[in-house]
Amino acid sequence: MSLHAQGMRAWLLQRLTAIYIAIYSLAIIVWVIFNVPVNYTSWYALFSHPLLIIATVIFYLSVLIHAWVGVRDIMVDYIKPSSVRFVLLTGLAFALTGIATWLLLIVISLVKV
Repeated sequence: MSLHAQGMRAWLLQRLTAIYIAIYSLAIIVWVIFNVPVNYTSWYALFSHPLLIIATVIFYLSVLIHAWVGVRDIMVDYIKPSSVRFVLLTGLAFALTGIATWLLLIVISLVKV
């Protein structure tokens, strides 16, 4: 894509992340309906499987990307003073980076060495 296709790139990222979020959510809901994990041990066993760890990391990264694109587009459209928009976008970037770091720490604690 060229530099002129920024809107198309944002649109495509929004759609692709939404599709992954929907598929992952549906898969987890179906699994819970049929397996009903009732205690911490069964939840831990589910989310400590390597494939589910990878799928969950991709899910949360998709949520973060989806949030960034959506909130950024809203701010660009509705917040006209560029200095205010810059401060808010910077705050959003730091918040999403903090959440991503927290996710990384959680995933590292799940991985057994």
